[in-house]
Amino acid sequence: MNIRLGFLGVLALVAVSTTVADEPWVVREDGAGPVRVGMTLRKLNTTLDERFMRPKDKDEQACFYVTPKSHPKVAFMLLDGHLGRIDVRKTGIKTSTGIQVGDSEERALEVYGKRLKVESHKYIDNGHYLTAKSSDGRHGIRFETEDGKITSFYAGQYEAILYVEGCL
Repeated sequence: MNIRLGFLGVLALVAVSTTVADEPWVVREDGAGPVRVGMTLRKLNTTLDERFMRPKDKDEQACFYVTPKSHPKVAFMLLDGHLGRIDVRKTGIKTSTGIQVGDSEERALEVYGKRLKVESHKYIDNGHYLTAKSSDGRHGIRFETEDGKITSFYAGQYEAILYVEGCL
């Protein structure tokens, strides 16, 4: 009887773990799901039960990306071994205010209001950057748009969200 209950307990735990991993995360200015901006690579691995490694090439170690197996719609930018920002380029992941890839610039402007600073895109003639800084000035969120639609967004350290070309 105890073996049977133990087995059922393990099955329940696996079912709960799978459900949690499959749920979409909400991206905040300071993180996504259980992940927090500023975490070390080791803490990120522990939190997500991953095995991310620093690149072997020393030149790439200062800035690199990893993507969790359980949440392939997000990518994490690591800067000097700490999480600097979270990038989203596909639909299905929303910000804490409900904005996602595919939404209109107009909707983002309605939701964020005067917090969003609108600037011309560096590479896309009919695109913009819509940037909001957190109240403490340390974090922020930035949307990239083309033809009035959000094509990607990223959140994290304010300086990191201003990087136009990712780690380049």
